[in-house]
Amino acid sequence: MANILTPVSLWESFSPSLDTQASILSSKEEDGIVFERVNFNGRDTGSCRVVIAAEYAYNKENPAEETVLIFPDSKDTIDEKLLKIFVKHGYSALMVDYRGEWSGCNFFTRYPQNVIYANFAKSGRHYNFVDESAKETSWYEWVAVGLYARKYAKERSGSDKIAVVGLRDGGEIAWKLGVADNFTCIIPVCAAGWRAYSGINKYSSVEIDLNEERYRFIAGIDSQAYAPYVRCPALMLCTTNDERFDYDRAHDTFSRINPQFIGESAIAYSIQCNGCIGAKCTADMFMFLDKNLKNRQVFIPKPAEISVEVDEGSNLVAKAIFDNLGIVDSCGMYIAEDCTDSALRDWTECPHKSKISPKEQTFYLNVYEKTTTIFVLCYVKYTNGFTVWSKILAKKISGKFRNMQAKCHVMYSDREGTDGFAVAEQNRCAVGGMFFINEMVMPVIVETSKSVKGLSSEYGLTTFRMNNPKFAPAAGNMLKLDIISQSTEIVTLTLLDANTKEEYKCNIEVVGGVWQSHIVDCKSFKNQNGTSLPAFKTNFKFSITCPVGFAVNNIMWL
Repeated sequence: MANILTPVSLWESFSPSLDTQASILSSKEEDGIVFERVNFNGRDTGSCRVVIAAEYAYNKENPAEETVLIFPDSKDTIDEKLLKIFVKHGYSALMVDYRGEWSGCNFFTRYPQNVIYANFAKSGRHYNFVDESAKETSWYEWVAVGLYARKYAKERSGSDKIAVVGLRDGGEIAWKLGVADNFTCIIPVCAAGWRAYSGINKYSSVEIDLNEERYRFIAGIDSQAYAPYVRCPALMLCTTNDERFDYDRAHDTFSRINPQFIGESAIAYSIQCNGCIGAKCTADMFMFLDKNLKNRQVFIPKPAEISVEVDEGSNLVAKAIFDNLGIVDSCGMYIAEDCTDSALRDWTECPHKSKISPKEQTFYLNVYEKTTTIFVLCYVKYTNGFTVWSKILAKKISGKFRNMQAKCHVMYSDREGTDGFAVAEQNRCAVGGMFFINEMVMPVIVETSKSVKGLSSEYGLTTFRMNNPKFAPAAGNMLKLDIISQSTEIVTLTLLDANTKEEYKCNIEVVGGVWQSHIVDCKSFKNQNGTSLPAFKTNFKFSITCPVGFAVNNIMWL
């Protein structure tokens, strides 16, 4: 098999030794932060040098020598709101455009013609395939951009204390940078490799065709191949229900991290955040940066260990064992049932059963009586504020348990609190389209007219609950829900088909200030062509949005 390059052989001879020849194109100040748009040169491709576009941000009064190098997703570019967050937390920040030429954008990294595929819009097969060698891919050029960005950051700050935060494809770049050069730490966000397995669920029976091209891709590009060689601690931030990121495989990459740094590394999940990183994980990120860049004393606990068993009362339960070196502040267990597609799972928080010791607790797994496979995940928050998560435990179950549940036609009532629901319009409230900075944006229970409670979010509500076999619709069902809005307005119900990516919408006029019950059938949901939804079924994401404040309750099938 020719041209199979590994993370070591691919980068061992690469050196960002050429002069960056940097220049500041523009500068502005906002809220005490200086933003500078800069150009500096990258590698020589044999035709000419790459001209890198980036933005450098720092505190005007007290510039930090510690720098966070930020890589956005491949479809995105520089985001000043994201830069500002890192500067506000005490760092200088350099955000790089690596996607290249883009319609409607005049500030971008310029790639020579002989590597035109480094422009994401023109990447073609160089993005997802290694037809010749890993050096002839978009990824090779993007990592080279990162290496010269590190050189520029050091020139600006005078310090080697440089971390990488990468979002999605930028996170895949972060893994590679963690091998190709000496960074202080890396934080891949929704990035764990296994791209060669894209579209193949970890727990499905589908096999991948491992031909020569796939071997070249896995060996030289996929991040799980890089994890054993990283030269620094890594914090993996993961989100559930993400169409582009298979969090089932994330721990497989985490477990491969270089043994020298695995004890200083951590993995965290954001449940019910609809593809975004929640406030707990965001807090972990800044604590991790403080530990590694500012040398602050931050205890990084080991992930919790979980197991599933039957207790003395014939109940199905999960047991969690914590790191005995830390003091636990709080913990919780989540369960999802019979859904191999990680993007569609309905994660439900499990009721606490007992505290066996300060380091061991148990939770009830109240599964549906016809469930055959469960997925279990535990979080533990320690008194220093750092939250760690367990590996996702997948387990086949059979037999009868005392705490089994029957089929339920009520998908939601206020008795469940906010369980099962996430923010629908996360781009409106997530910084960089990714980070929830505080818990205030999450769905909440509010008390409305006549002291009736309901679930509310100013950014809309979304749920995957109809994919849970306990709550799945049956043939001929109609959907009922109670709604209240601040003023008379149109509330939009949306069903997104996960298979076809087609949206079906139903608009309901709601009179302001009073609770109303609405019953809709599947024919009321129509796609953009006016075609009605044939039937309510599983593999859908259900969302509720409204231009004004609203609340819902008693969502059920009739």
